[in-house]
Amino acid sequence: MTGQPDAALPPRPLLCLESRLALLLGVLLGIPAVVLVPPVVTYDGPNHYLRALQVSEGHLRAERFSERAVGGTLPNSHIDFLNSILRNYYWGSGADFMDRRQWEAISRQEERVPGERRVEFTNTAIYSPANYAFQALGMRLAGSLSPSPLLANWTGCLFNLAGYLLLVVLAIECAPHYRRGILLLSSSPLLLVQAASLSADAVNYALPLLVLAWAWRLCVREVAHPAREIAGVFALGLLVALLKPTLVAVLPCLLLIPARRLGISGLAKAAGLCAYFLVASGIWYAWNRVNLDVDVGRWYDPARAALAAKKLWFHEHPLGFASPFLSVLTHDLADQWPHFYGDPGDWISRGAYRLNAALSIVFIVGFLGCASWIGAPRRAWAAGMLAMAFVQIFLTALALWLAFGSVGMPVVPRFVGRYLFVPILGLGMAWAEMFHGGYPRARSLAFWAALAANAAGLAAIVAPLALRTW
Repeated sequence: MTGQPDAALPPRPLLCLESRLALLLGVLLGIPAVVLVPPVVTYDGPNHYLRALQVSEGHLRAERFSERAVGGTLPNSHIDFLNSILRNYYWGSGADFMDRRQWEAISRQEERVPGERRVEFTNTAIYSPANYAFQALGMRLAGSLSPSPLLANWTGCLFNLAGYLLLVVLAIECAPHYRRGILLLSSSPLLLVQAASLSADAVNYALPLLVLAWAWRLCVREVAHPAREIAGVFALGLLVALLKPTLVAVLPCLLLIPARRLGISGLAKAAGLCAYFLVASGIWYAWNRVNLDVDVGRWYDPARAALAAKKLWFHEHPLGFASPFLSVLTHDLADQWPHFYGDPGDWISRGAYRLNAALSIVFIVGFLGCASWIGAPRRAWAAGMLAMAFVQIFLTALALWLAFGSVGMPVVPRFVGRYLFVPILGLGMAWAEMFHGGYPRARSLAFWAALAANAAGLAAIVAPLALRTW
């Protein structure tokens, strides 16, 4: 033997830099949000609480009370806790959020209330248990330790955040490219605040993210165990079909995986995917066949036009929806951009909202400009992601118009920024696939600036709450 042995290579870190940054932001800013943000003050917070509690008690499907009302029979202690909190938030004057000691006092008072009663929470009761798996697990654990509703809230929020970070890290590790863009979107202020609450938004974004990242990996890389990975991404796809009717548009991304990755011929791939989509459609229909007939719009306002009448009109005049959908594309997307980035509700100060609106410009530059790798663009993947984003927006707009609109209405009511998480993800993946070359230093600078903007925007929301609520 001659010569010197090669120097030992440094061990590969367990997680890539982007995954570690996601966990760091989640710990430093997400965990404080769990206990600093007032209970159930985020979007649809009370109803997310009730649905998560219902799932934690083993009631996977909610009770249908009427054609427009769905809910369940839940403990009086939790219902009265919510009502006492809401009496100050929404029904009192000045939107008094109280502080930790007052929350604890209300929780101690209400936890001794016996019995159960029926309560409606239609807009979240129609969601599947998959939307609340993490929150319900945390609330179940809290219930085994204490009857405190406040502890149930905090533990459910903490488990939701942990589950969200787990899915995001898995997605970042799976993604063959664009890890920095995925990190930026996943750590944006509104999304992280929602993840640190009981909201289903966390899973509604993170699970499709993981499926898309995993499918992208199988499109561009040879993997050691293709059968296992394909089985994994297909299984997660079935869960995505349960989350929301509109998210079923994510599943066609599996068509982009080359047949050679599956180890089969093109004909066998087509047959296998047809069978898979039939199974996914069956799961989707089995869960949603009842929920799609719940007239959510009339739950909000009994005077609205009936859902059945609007469905019939759309079936007979599908082109009649062109005008409201065009309004979404030309007006709503731009109008909702600041709200998409950093507006968790009117419980934050106007100063924090204006700061986040400005920081959103830094974010979008980094989100679209941070991609950097060598290789020809894969136009099929880019086109698929653009199509997925477009279909997501269309289905969301149609669902909102059917639920809350009326025949002849030229706009889509209740179209809000947080519905854009998955479409913006698809847009970012498509953009990165087509425009990922050159200017590595500028791209790195754009990424770090956008990440700093995310941290500053989230801190502007969370930090003032420390003085106000603790």
